[in-house]
Amino acid sequence: MSWRYRCESCNEVSGWMGRVDAERTRDAHQAARHPGMKPAGEHLESNAERMDPRLWLYVLAGCAALGILRWIINL
Repeated sequence: MSWRYRCESCNEVSGWMGRVDAERTRDAHQAARHPGMKPAGEHLESNAERMDPRLWLYVLAGCAALGILRWIINL
């Protein structure tokens, strides 16, 4: 899973990286652009948040379709 840092106060977004690196990027950004305060609207986001929640339904339906097709062919 990859992570990135987003600061909505100054519209800065990092690239995708590991969690520890994203936290370091956040700390460096706060020290450079917002010293002494925590900007509103900043957060770490993972690429797991972007995954379509219906994906498991599609995978399950595909597996069921393949199972039924195999059952029909073996009759």
